[in-house]
Amino acid sequence: MKKQLLISLIFLLSGFLAIGQGNENFTNYPETANAYHDGTFIGMDGSTWSYTQSRGDSVIVAPSPTFGKKRPMTSKIISGTLHNGCGTISFDYKQPFTTAVNLDLFVNGLLVKNVTSAAQGTLYNSGPISVNTPGDFTLMFKQADSSNSGQVTIDNVIWTGYSGGPAPEPTNYPTSFAATPSPFTINLAWIDATGAQLPAAYIVLASDQSNIAAPVDGTPIPDDANLADGSGALNILQGLQVAAFGNLPAGKQYFFKIFPYTNSGALINFKTDGTAPSSAATTANTVIIDSLHFTNKTFSNWILKNVTGAEVWVVDSIHGINGGPCGKMSGYAGQANVNEDWLISPPMNFNMYLNEILTFQSAYKYTGAPLEALISNDYDGATNPGDFTWTPLTATWSAGNYAWTPSGAIDISAINGTQVYVGFKYTSDAIAASTWELDDIVITGDKIIGINEKTSSEGGFTVMPNPAAGKCTLTFNNAGNKEIRVISIVGNTVMELSTDQMNSSLNLSTLSPGVYFVKVMIPESKTTQIRKLIVQ
Repeated sequence: MKKQLLISLIFLLSGFLAIGQGNENFTNYPETANAYHDGTFIGMDGSTWSYTQSRGDSVIVAPSPTFGKKRPMTSKIISGTLHNGCGTISFDYKQPFTTAVNLDLFVNGLLVKNVTSAAQGTLYNSGPISVNTPGDFTLMFKQADSSNSGQVTIDNVIWTGYSGGPAPEPTNYPTSFAATPSPFTINLAWIDATGAQLPAAYIVLASDQSNIAAPVDGTPIPDDANLADGSGALNILQGLQVAAFGNLPAGKQYFFKIFPYTNSGALINFKTDGTAPSSAATTANTVIIDSLHFTNKTFSNWILKNVTGAEVWVVDSIHGINGGPCGKMSGYAGQANVNEDWLISPPMNFNMYLNEILTFQSAYKYTGAPLEALISNDYDGATNPGDFTWTPLTATWSAGNYAWTPSGAIDISAINGTQVYVGFKYTSDAIAASTWELDDIVITGDKIIGINEKTSSEGGFTVMPNPAAGKCTLTFNNAGNKEIRVISIVGNTVMELSTDQMNSSLNLSTLSPGVYFVKVMIPESKTTQIRKLIVQ
């Protein structure tokens, strides 16, 4: 029944609409149930609108589309081609469930507004959003984040026609523009420009070369967050003051400039006079030591150990993050069964890295023992893992009902050795057997610069105790001449000695507490072994 009265009003207003004002109240949107679907409908302008992963049971004035959270494809609605330009646009929206709204509006593919919410069930209005785009245009409402944006209902989209008279270029540049690196990402922040003419938005340009050219008026630059080809760009609305480029390689420098602009499309007007704010940053020397995403629907080189029971870890093809594959373990097969099953990483040489971090996502359902995350540096990689020493790790786990939950960054840097394993241990009994799922398991570390020398088992040695206070002893696999260096975390040699014995004691009393590296070279073979040493 939405909207029978409104349809009549539309006919009365048709002459007014013809001169360039329009609206969409989703009279023809076909979804009414709580199931998410993809589809199309004819908009009030007569064009075909399309929607992805939307439902129809939570309305503002029925019918109304509601976008999903954590759907296999990001929820969105896209208009057909609209005419007569767009001056301003506004719309109603509502947060139907507990997670806050985080919704983006795009005009002609460029972000013009992000809206959020603070209360479930409250009706909000975006207020007039200045677009100032002549000619044909399209609208797209899209969840800003495919994983964390809460469900959102929209309705009553209204736009004014293009009225001419584009705004002049912004008066000033933003200030305090700074780039800050973190593992695989560079984050950018600034303070918005002020002055008589405020920007509508900013274009942040990025390059791996110090040669960024100024944008050209009348030529919009689309978003390009992928810097794999050496350059990229992000359009950021006035008021947000942050941007980020991710999936970056370790130890690489990038350069950035920011330009404010007004209008959009062919009327876009960049501020380019004077000196645009610039910044540069080098990504951290963080690398992925090992990871498991199940994208090829296998466990790759990870180790599966079935200790007890007939049930085993399997790959689930459709219930992982964003509908992809994941690892799954359940001890239930018609009834709860006794099981102990491990999923274990390949061996990792933690002596090559600093600041090792484990992250993963988990989901579970049903009653049973919790999944455990553990780490070991004495496991042999082949036999029963329960016969070796495993240190429990503290993680954030799923609360149940198959809710995918990030583990948080788990610090595993206190473990040393050339054969380090991360393991996930599942147990169940004849009374209760939960189902656990894992995805996006990643172990990262900061590569130690300058230790990629040729290695050999001939120079193998152990450091005991480690961590150590006062002194420690090096025990070698072979006799013969050896040159020993102790190196600080910043690369300075703090101790040197030579020996031809099978054991050598190091006096650590003059060293400050912290992380060091013991480097042993065999002069005859010119091979090297390195061990990480923690001095307490």
